[in-house]
Amino acid sequence: MADAGDGPILDSARLTGFCRAVFERVGMPEAEAALCAESLVEADLRGVASHGVVRLPIYAERLERGANNPRAVPRILRETRGTAVVDGDNGMGQVVGAWAMEVALRKAREGEPAWVSVRNSNHFGAAAWFAEYATRAEMIGIAITIGGINHMVPWGGAEALLGNNPFAIGMPMRGAPPMMLDMACSVAARGKIIVAAKEGTPIPPDWAVDRDGVPTTDAARALEGFVSPLGGPKGYALTLTMGLLSTMLSGAAFGREVTHMYEDFARPQNVGHLFAVLPVTAFEDLDTYYARMETAAAELRGARKAPGVARIHLPGEREALLRQARLGEGVPVAAAVMEELVALGLRLGVPPLK
Repeated sequence: MADAGDGPILDSARLTGFCRAVFERVGMPEAEAALCAESLVEADLRGVASHGVVRLPIYAERLERGANNPRAVPRILRETRGTAVVDGDNGMGQVVGAWAMEVALRKAREGEPAWVSVRNSNHFGAAAWFAEYATRAEMIGIAITIGGINHMVPWGGAEALLGNNPFAIGMPMRGAPPMMLDMACSVAARGKIIVAAKEGTPIPPDWAVDRDGVPTTDAARALEGFVSPLGGPKGYALTLTMGLLSTMLSGAAFGREVTHMYEDFARPQNVGHLFAVLPVTAFEDLDTYYARMETAAAELRGARKAPGVARIHLPGEREALLRQARLGEGVPVAAAVMEELVALGLRLGVPPLK
């Protein structure tokens, strides 16, 4: 069974319906509300609680207070055969990102790689969700975004000017879930620290430092401080590069231009993304690609294992296996998160989760 911790285990379809109803109550059209709800619950199904329903209350608040546009109409500002720049009309990042990814897919289906940059968007949730758009079409997908909060200092600095700027790369596999790299450029995503703070559980000492730069296991103190970059200066360079790719090709906010997702409701965030779709057939025969991917996967899984290791996984494989289990067993929701969802539903008049 899935581990519920101190909270309930909920049916994924019922949880999705609740999220969809919340989004509709705060002004989103039915189709877009369903899209955002799917994104959140898919993250929880895959065990990525940092980008799951824990985000529903802040999304709803931003929509209610006019910080995000619930009925955004994205548009293309400029384009070539293989590129486009999209203005998201300050819409929900999931809606804008899905729209932009469809633009990239449409271009890639003509047989050449496509790149689409985005400005005037918002936090888009789990990056893998967008890369999977491409893998379902037997193409390679890339999704990059800048964070909605500056909570990482430049290496050697004492002022937060960077987010953890996650990215995902998905590669299709024949008859199996895609190989999916989905990672933040910090040791841990800030969302994981948010979840720990809500649950009142400690975090590992290498995840973050407090406001004085001292490593801490207290999640609440960590939220007042800074996340730690993955691999020290290499993680700083990686998050900087992802941030620049997400913004410099679109005019999205970077550095001191970035506002705070949880605190600033007066100004649009102007979050930037960059999406790419690589059609495999532009580079290699599809059957040859799949055969080589199968060989590579078999070699990795068949490698001599270290003591105590039962199985070697590909990136994204654990998440895919967990998703299959949770579709049958249900999605665990932490008690503190459940309390927030119940309060949100009561306030908006959404039928309660049971």
